[in-house]
Amino acid sequence: MSGETTRTPGSVLAALALPSRTELDEARAAGRSCVWGGEPLENPTAVDLGVQLVDGRTWFPRACPTCTAQRAHQALVAHAPMCPACRSEDATDCPLGAALRHLVAAHTPVRYCCACSRQIGPGEEYETHQSQSQSPSGAGGATTHTACPRRRR
Repeated sequence: MSGETTRTPGSVLAALALPSRTELDEARAAGRSCVWGGEPLENPTAVDLGVQLVDGRTWFPRACPTCTAQRAHQALVAHAPMCPACRSEDATDCPLGAALRHLVAAHTPVRYCCACSRQIGPGEEYETHQSQSQSPSGAGGATTHTACPRRRR
């Protein structure tokens, strides 16, 4: 339906550690800047975290894709080991785990290591080195895992 606002469940926002409205400047509370990083947002790429009503005041938190993916990954790493449903082979019975996995997958750019050709996953450290050729990841340089065993020196 057009005009319908997607609501982010409170359990997901709590897991993402959404800051308190009172901790934010006006740009972050109004959704013009990333609620976590503070960088200005553009409508096509901003992640809408839903309209929030706290103490009778409405605010509109939004975030950049990078902060959203990082926060969701951190929350999933903290949540999954303690959740029997997330630890099961199927791992589809936990709504919180599913929502966090979706946020990670939807907002993590795909990068590949130029040394071992393996995908660099969320939470893995990587380095981008300037090079003459374009890397397969499209990052504009050679991207490698920080601790890649096949890393070119």
